[in-house]
Amino acid sequence: MLKLLADENIPRKISIILRELGIDIIRLQDLGIRGISDRELINIANQHNKTILTRDSDFITSSLLSLAKNGVIYISHINPQEMKF
Repeated sequence: MLKLLADENIPRKISIILRELGIDIIRLQDLGIRGISDRELINIANQHNKTILTRDSDFITSSLLSLAKNGVIYISHINPQEMKF
């Protein structure tokens, strides 16, 4: 089962939708945590045995990826108005 820790940059609505789909997800804000470093986020995810869900491109670097024992899901933002069909 997929277990996620949502970085504070993930909109609450996304967390709600994922929860409704049966995904085990917790937000940093649910833990009362804000404004922590990337490494602190990784430590929390590792302690809770969760994959990090983030929009922070720092997490696609190998130095941070290698520390996240359950991996990282990085969501890049694309403005729908900029998409070409």
